[in-house]
Amino acid sequence: MPQHRFKEVEKIFKKLNRVVIYLTISDVFTWGTFMILSALTGLYLAQKLGQNAIQFVGIGTAIYFLTRAIFQIPLGRITDKYKNDKDEILILFVGILLMGVPFIFYPYISLPIHYYLLQFVFGIGVAFNVTNWRKLFALNVDGGREGRQYALYETIVSACTAVLSIVGGIIANLGTIYFDMVISFAGIVIMLGSIWVVLIYRYEERKSRKK
Repeated sequence: MPQHRFKEVEKIFKKLNRVVIYLTISDVFTWGTFMILSALTGLYLAQKLGQNAIQFVGIGTAIYFLTRAIFQIPLGRITDKYKNDKDEILILFVGILLMGVPFIFYPYISLPIHYYLLQFVFGIGVAFNVTNWRKLFALNVDGGREGRQYALYETIVSACTAVLSIVGGIIANLGTIYFDMVISFAGIVIMLGSIWVVLIYRYEERKSRKK
């Protein structure tokens, strides 16, 4: 690559908001993967729980949303009490781990109560994730470039989710064992999203550090 081209590329990368990029990639790992799982869960649980799986999924979904609703406001109040962003980063980190753990145990579901407990844990993880992710994104987004940075986020997450959906669907279709592998591996991928949160913490020039 010619020297002047290299410098142009370097300038572009320097202009990128590093925290926004880290948060975006984190969501590719977490919500991008979950979007695939949400499409496959009904089919997967039908194999595990039989003909009443639709009813069980409905109850499990209610447990997830109620848990998420109960925990979000208290968490928001807690994080608003502290001036720096370490609390948001820590809670987001824990939340991502809690989001991924339930799917690792999905292959071991044999009763509806197992699924309900995993949905409860997932709901807590999402409550930890959503408010703090949004707060960190809002605090670090560049003034006057909000539209472009939100659009960049949506574009990256949507494109990556599309690719992951095709790959996950093809592998899961190979058989029950492969379906188990897809679900468990997806849980691990979600948990890997926490790595990007650590990178945010290590980036000392982030705007939210001075909130």
